[in-house]
Amino acid sequence: MKNNFTNNQSMNEDEIDLRELFITIWNKKIFIIIFTFIVTSIAFLYILLKNPNPIYEGKIYFEMGEMKGETFGSKLIENTNDLAMLINITFDENIIDNKNSNLENPSAKLSKGTTKILEIKYEDEDRELIKNELNKIKEFILARHEGISKLYNIAINTKQIGEMKISKEAINKPKKALIVTVAFVTGFILSIFLVFFMQFINSFKEEKN
Repeated sequence: MKNNFTNNQSMNEDEIDLRELFITIWNKKIFIIIFTFIVTSIAFLYILLKNPNPIYEGKIYFEMGEMKGETFGSKLIENTNDLAMLINITFDENIIDNKNSNLENPSAKLSKGTTKILEIKYEDEDRELIKNELNKIKEFILARHEGISKLYNIAINTKQIGEMKISKEAINKPKKALIVTVAFVTGFILSIFLVFFMQFINSFKEEKN
């Protein structure tokens, strides 16, 4: 009987605590609504003001060709990392033309998990420019490797893998819905925290007095 009484008492106390919490939130609902609205509005204004020029991204992939010889066996026409560095240095006109630009064009690197697949990425506001620049790089690679392969009796030329891909959507487009949603949830939670924090401060002052 004593255990049942204790359990019932604990349940009643929990119900009272929850009721008091709900009453506190309800009494401060205007503050919570206004605070949440302000935080959400700030996020919305941020989205409206942060309207950067759209940046698009283009990608192209190459599979490195191979050379074969009696003395060295089979090896790539050119080391992929060396070629990536050469492309980055040769075609990065951004350093000269636009020192204030945050773009690093092109970005050539070895694809993850491979030793012979080269990924080349180019970013710009002009999708046609991206296409032209990637085509220039393509011509450079194929012509360079074709010349190297002529020095050997047996060679497999470097080739493009798949089609060139240029994004239709801007890669720097802000995620408006996500930003507003996060701001709303954050504002709501923070407003409730402030309500209970202010209540705690007031209770502390009353006890002190």
